[in-house]
Amino acid sequence: MTILTIKSDRKIQNILFPGGMVFLISFCCLMLFVGCGNLPQGRFGQEAIKVAVLPSYSTTVMSKKFIPLLERMSRETGYDVQYISAEGISGFGAAIENSGAQMAICDALTYLTLKKTRDAVLLAVGCGTDGSLQTAGLVVAPLNGPAQLSQLRGRTVCCASRRLADGFLSPAMSLLEAGIDPGRDIKVLVVGQLDRVIPALDRGSGQAGFIPRQLWNDSLAGSYRVLAEGRPVSHWLLVSLQGGHSEADEKIKEAVLGLDSAKPDDLKLLSSLGLSRFEDGRNIDLSRFPALADSLGLPY
Repeated sequence: MTILTIKSDRKIQNILFPGGMVFLISFCCLMLFVGCGNLPQGRFGQEAIKVAVLPSYSTTVMSKKFIPLLERMSRETGYDVQYISAEGISGFGAAIENSGAQMAICDALTYLTLKKTRDAVLLAVGCGTDGSLQTAGLVVAPLNGPAQLSQLRGRTVCCASRRLADGFLSPAMSLLEAGIDPGRDIKVLVVGQLDRVIPALDRGSGQAGFIPRQLWNDSLAGSYRVLAEGRPVSHWLLVSLQGGHSEADEKIKEAVLGLDSAKPDDLKLLSSLGLSRFEDGRNIDLSRFPALADSLGLPY
């Protein structure tokens, strides 16, 4: 688990002079005592808000995508917003528990788990660059590989994780609807992150792969074909893990909903996420996802 504080102050480094360590330890103990029973405090006396981000891509990609968003949250709300990251997708729940995160940014399938285990409340939903609140996962294969879904029987299909909506649930549904049971008729190779699927196929580790629609581009079209587009799923979700009605929930939700693609800085931030804006979560119905997950035998 990684906790990254968005703000920094080089003055803190100056405390660590010889003999100053005692002062630092004493100061930290005092802060813990004073803050006992209160909300967590950031390094500048601000309330610390920990946001756990599902590591569906590699650390470098996730940082580039989401640190600007959390920096914006800090500036707009005055909170010391901290980025919480797990070692991998499977460790996301443990990272939330160990860090005491108050919010999460995740996909729809992970939200189902958090709703059941943490009473998570949906605050906002990302809207794609095409204006849609939904995206999808693709089943792709090398041009010299399978040309249709029926040819995937008995083949190895690479995916980032079985726990992702656009990285597994969506494309796997297209197989199920074509009469191919993803749990029985193919061999699933889990590679860890979404941006590792194509490299795994390039190495010959599988004959097909599941990727999000937003990863498809012209360069891939020169070497790969899309065998199917899966069921629509939601873009990134911002969820509260503390009831959805706290002052912090409201302020951060307002900051996210206030992002405006007509403003150059906001457009740059949103584009890095593959989004055009965020919509209020109260207007979004995710009630169909449990049935989809059940049809594939996915735990949540």
